[in-house]
Amino acid sequence: MPSRIIVIGGGMGGYGAAIRATQLGAEVVLVEKDILGGTCLNRGCIPTKTLLQSANFLSQVKKAQTFGVSAQGVTLDFNTVMGRKETVVNRLVSGVTSLMRKNKIRVVKGTSTIIDPKTVVVLDSKEEIKSDSIIIATGARPALIPIGGIDEPGVITSDEALSLTTLPQSLFIIGGGVIGLEFAQIFHKMGGKVTIAEILPHILPTEDAEIAQMLEEITNKDGVEIFTDTKVTSIETTENNEKKVCFTTKQGNEERIVAKVLIAVGRQPYIEWLGVETLGIQLDGGRIVVNERMETNIPSIYAVGDVVGGAMLAHVAMSEGICAAENALGLDTKMGYGAIPRCTYTSPEVASVGLPEEEARRQNPDIKVGKFPFMANGRALTIDETTGMVKIITNSYGEILGVTIIGPEATELIAEVTLAIRLEATVTDII
Repeated sequence: MPSRIIVIGGGMGGYGAAIRATQLGAEVVLVEKDILGGTCLNRGCIPTKTLLQSANFLSQVKKAQTFGVSAQGVTLDFNTVMGRKETVVNRLVSGVTSLMRKNKIRVVKGTSTIIDPKTVVVLDSKEEIKSDSIIIATGARPALIPIGGIDEPGVITSDEALSLTTLPQSLFIIGGGVIGLEFAQIFHKMGGKVTIAEILPHILPTEDAEIAQMLEEITNKDGVEIFTDTKVTSIETTENNEKKVCFTTKQGNEERIVAKVLIAVGRQPYIEWLGVETLGIQLDGGRIVVNERMETNIPSIYAVGDVVGGAMLAHVAMSEGICAAENALGLDTKMGYGAIPRCTYTSPEVASVGLPEEEARRQNPDIKVGKFPFMANGRALTIDETTGMVKIITNSYGEILGVTIIGPEATELIAEVTLAIRLEATVTDII
């Protein structure tokens, strides 16, 4: 009789684990409380990139004269933009649904809780499902912070931002990470006035500081107002039903009146209803603790994706899901995190893999840093995208420790060096 695996959560980590388990001969039940595809397809990567494409296309058309093309009376239809976003999302969700059928994975809709290491109960239907192993892939949800007025109408998270029916004429974004910056560029390019407040010394706090500073200067110059080392103290609703945001900078107290406030301070693991505390599954700050095999401290229970924290990226979740499925079915697979590409779809794009310069220098003072500006690149000149550079960090033997790219198509170019780092290539190998 084949092994049975229950996967809780139908996002990238969950459906990746489910498919891999069926490939290895297991019987799989996947329980999803909402829509297949998880955050990436429904509330993250795909809808935001679809909106960014519309925003970037509008921006390109407006500078058509640079290329000798005349474009008059260019306007944005926000309803059409949001409609296209839904079409793209629905098509991909339909694709995941087809994959479940093709791989003979039983999908159960509902919220589930784990009552023992081999049993899951679907709360909606009261169905009790037995298994040999359980893989938790419940993802994460937008994090909130303790600010007075955060519950006011018009204060939204990224989930609500993707469901707006009208374009906000002004937007205050709390958080200058990937989520905040991508939404800033979406709404700025579509015609809104955008302000960003980041509590840390620079935007994109997890990226190379030099590159982040370059992006900050470019974004500021483009018209997005950015405050760093800044703490938002309160949000109030005005008589005109607008939002007054009060915040403190190094220079003193400031305030802005805006139509909407977007909370974009990251995401937190979603563990509600799972019963992890009752089972005694080890937690650390709300995330499920796992080893390199994606195992929890409870035999036969695994966890993958955003619910375990770390790099909350769709491709990481899928790799972790595959790893967990293989280990649940008797293989010995270990996760490696040394070559994970990180992509921010701003203009210019930012992409990186490996160590940023600061971390590389802490680990090994004897590093070499090479930089090449896009201003000197012929292809960049032909597309009129010359802002940015490629920054490569190596050790004394020429082994690549990290690469960060800011510039055109950075999120595509990073794939080459990701493979190089994965294969432990040197700069000579690439040359």
